[in-house]
Amino acid sequence: MKPLLFTGMVLWSTWAWSCDVCGGVSGNATIGLLASTQFHMIGFKSGYKTYKSYFQGIQHSREYIFEQDITARWQVSPRWQILGSLPYQTGLQKRDLGSDMVHGLGDPQILVNRVLFHARDSMLNTRSFLSFGVGIKIPAGKKAGSTSMIRNLYPSTGAWNLSGLLTYTPSISRSLSSQNEVGFTAKFKDSYGYKYGNTSSFSSMLVGNFQQGQGRWLVGVGCRGEYFGASTIENQPLEGFTHQGYDISGQLALHYIAKQWLWSMNIKQPIYQNFNQGSLKQGLHIVTG
Repeated sequence: MKPLLFTGMVLWSTWAWSCDVCGGVSGNATIGLLASTQFHMIGFKSGYKTYKSYFQGIQHSREYIFEQDITARWQVSPRWQILGSLPYQTGLQKRDLGSDMVHGLGDPQILVNRVLFHARDSMLNTRSFLSFGVGIKIPAGKKAGSTSMIRNLYPSTGAWNLSGLLTYTPSISRSLSSQNEVGFTAKFKDSYGYKYGNTSSFSSMLVGNFQQGQGRWLVGVGCRGEYFGASTIENQPLEGFTHQGYDISGQLALHYIAKQWLWSMNIKQPIYQNFNQGSLKQGLHIVTG
């Protein structure tokens, strides 16, 4: 293993939690294309996400989520990785008769990843890779009050999350592989008894590995699907919208890895989705650093 220190504007991929579906970010963890790499890293990433809300088929509001994260990765040994993130989020909702904005620190997250199997060829290129990770979200960020009508704008859910993530990468050729992930996140109650529904996800991408100059490109194209369970209050179903639903999205991931720095961009565009009987629509999600 050759540990490297990455500084500057960097990103390994998107993995964070916040007010699920209707704001914040994805309900599940993901390491992305860099699971089989080995390096230390510290840096920043930026994210942008949009939503539209409808009432009886008429657009009621638009939501915009902006996020800045301090991220870090520590390659403890060839088989153990620790990843962490501390977000700062701004949420903006625009309506016909007004607007609201909320900003503050989000919930810190830690993911511990264990490499179960990593086979290489004679040139040390990955032939197959399997890992399992466990992540935890700590409810230390700014959260909404018990009667808030704009809970989705807040950077913290106010509750603990526990996630499991399985990543498998088989090689197709010397410069092409397949990246596959399945994940599950169990969500717990906040101090008011509110609980977001558990989340399941899958992701599959074709990944090209191309040398350029002193660095190399990792380019991934594929799809991602997520299912969000219904939210509850004191274990009882909510009246009205429960945030339950699913989406299938196309994904594009770009990573350029140089000797001492890393640049990345991840784009997710929903292809088909159904949340709250169609009253909520996710838009383009971009993360870069």
